[in-house]
Amino acid sequence: MLIVKYNIVAFVLVIISSLLIEYKTPMDISIGSLLYLPMGAAIFSYLLFGFGVLPGLAIANTLIGYFIWDNWFGMGLTGVFGHVVVGSLAPIAAILTMRYFKLSKFYDDGDLNFRHVIFLVILTALINALLKFFIFMNALPEFHAPVQFILTHFVSNTLGGLVFIYGVSRLSNFLVKR
Repeated sequence: MLIVKYNIVAFVLVIISSLLIEYKTPMDISIGSLLYLPMGAAIFSYLLFGFGVLPGLAIANTLIGYFIWDNWFGMGLTGVFGHVVVGSLAPIAAILTMRYFKLSKFYDDGDLNFRHVIFLVILTALINALLKFFIFMNALPEFHAPVQFILTHFVSNTLGGLVFIYGVSRLSNFLVKR
């Protein structure tokens, strides 16, 4: 029963963060956005609840891509694969990579170890940007700036991840103290 609650929380986090960025800065698939908060919501969900929240994150990414981003900007199955599959699995790949190299001590006595979390966010952003580049490079009709695509997606995922995780962790510390 807890896994269902965790999936609902992860779903809500991704939906709210996606709506926030869509309201403030509309997305353009060829260059991305400057601050992609849903990546932070996904990483934070995996850190809090484990890999069992994958269905909630995948459903949230699917709904956002279909309803808000107009069927993944008209790219169909390529958009689904690039946004839903890569966006949901990139944090898992980064966490597993960090576990393999024994860099996955994300908590110190119940507090977030921000050095490891920052590395996790950067690694997730790198994996996500590179995989989306290889998926979208043939699907986008005008793909003239591959370096800009990779850098923009990398920066937006990194900034979004760091801002979301830092903001939510500070908000939770504030609420716990009250």
